[in-house]
Amino acid sequence: MNHLYVSYLKIEEKKLAQQFADKHELTFASPRQIRIKKGSKLVIWITKDQILLQDLDDKNSKPFFLNFHLLEKEKSDRGLLKKCFSKFDKSCKVFDLTAGFCQDAYCIANMGFEVIAYEKESWLFEFTKSCMKFSKKENLKLINLNSLEAFNTFTQKDILFVDPMFEVNSKSLAKKEIQFLRKCIPSSLEREIIDASINSSAGLIVIKRHKLSNTKQSVKPSYVIKGKVVSLEVFDRRGF
Repeated sequence: MNHLYVSYLKIEEKKLAQQFADKHELTFASPRQIRIKKGSKLVIWITKDQILLQDLDDKNSKPFFLNFHLLEKEKSDRGLLKKCFSKFDKSCKVFDLTAGFCQDAYCIANMGFEVIAYEKESWLFEFTKSCMKFSKKENLKLINLNSLEAFNTFTQKDILFVDPMFEVNSKSLAKKEIQFLRKCIPSSLEREIIDASINSSAGLIVIKRHKLSNTKQSVKPSYVIKGKVVSLEVFDRRGF
């Protein structure tokens, strides 16, 4: 895992950046200190209005945030999610167990489902929540919690969604947002979350897979919805 720094773009926002670093137990550094440091330089920029992320290892990178309204205009694998979830009853509650930037959870909520998304990393939770405040999606709730702690609450009426983003480590196949997460978030829990999902009481489990993934489940999915790059494995145990 690469080092993550917290810094500021304006001197008057230095205190805010220091407070954010202390709150999330991250390394605070001034812009100058970051410039002269060697090694990976992943930065969380704190401003009074928003939180920005930047990978300074990429010379062409710029600070970025998430625009959830643009997600509604994107096609990519979002159409695959719609194809999958249109088969399910909207009275079912969806739990996104690996929320990250919450982009898939947002799209599923747009289909009319009530979605609860879990994100373990506190700084990532706060970043995503700050981006989501402009979307006002009332049926999407983001919770700062390790999803493994929530498995005893799931029932056969629930749908679990898992996106193991670390399965494929190719810069050419990932947007800058996902590249950033892959560099700074530990991947050790993903396998455990998938196994716990398969063994849970949930009636439906949807696992997102990349076409280059070599991961194989001991239990085969009920069916697979295939896209050009991403497939969705669906485990349907509602009749069990």
